Amino acid sequence: MTDRYVVIGNPIAHSKSPMIHADFARQLDVDLQYCKLFSPMNGFEQTVKMLQAAGVKGANVTVPFKQEAWRLAQKPSAAVQFAQAANTLRFGTDGIEADNTDGIGLCTDLNRLLQLQGQQLSGATVVMLGAGGAASGCVSAFKDAGVAELFVLNRTVDKAVDLAVKANGIGLKAHGLSLSSECSVMTSSTHKVVLVNASSSSLSGQAVPISNEWFQSACLAYDMMYAQQPTPFMKQALGVNPEASVADGLGMLVFQAAAAFEFWTGLKPHAADTLARMRNTLQIKQEASA
Repeated sequence: MTDRYVVIGNPIAHSKSPMIHADFARQLDVDLQYCKLFSPMNGFEQTVKMLQAAGVKGANVTVPFKQEAWRLAQKPSAAVQFAQAANTLRFGTDGIEADNTDGIGLCTDLNRLLQLQGQQLSGATVVMLGAGGAASGCVSAFKDAGVAELFVLNRTVDKAVDLAVKANGIGLKAHGLSLSSECSVMTSSTHKVVLVNASSSSLSGQAVPISNEWFQSACLAYDMMYAQQPTPFMKQALGVNPEASVADGLGMLVFQAAAAFEFWTGLKPHAADTLARMRNTLQIKQEASA
């Protein structure tokens, strides 16, 4: 019998999740159907109830419904409770289980990239730009990954401070700062500085208004957004340092999907293989449109 899963969002047409999960299913010979599902802005709960009644096994949840997914869950994971947002739901006879795999996906990809430099995320300092839902969803995973210190930079300082206070509350040393803060605040940081853009700047095509020293201090500049071409944030980093190590968020997307797939099925796909195929697909599309 085919197990059915969906990804729910508004908008949702752009989602690459069906392609990713189809690749996982082929690898592991799993009979699985995975579809995109558009939900009205005020109809998420009804959409979930419809899926449960139809026997769907689970769902991924994307913007703008991750907070609603957390509220609906009877069994939220620790990551969900910290972020107050869920991106993965599993429907069972005893209610809805929820997880947030975004942070796992990010940390897995950061470790993959850092290992190319002979380094690892454990013991590193993370400088995160943005304090919204994308940022909050990754903090508990930073703690689990052994990040030594977190700096949150945000336009609204109060939001950065609030997120830092929550991070300190789970044992991750953290500081909330404004985007205009100078890099010199990292007085105790090691040379392993990872700069992560969790803001929406790349969606709007804008540069992040931070000092160039933040880019110069980083061994890796990572944008959670992804595209066929380097994102504005990646271009900004390379403009400061042409030899900088930069990456977009395609790996985060694939690795968070792998964690969701394992949450549902108990099976661990070869996500790195899927990532290579996804990257190749984006490259082909870029060349075709050139």
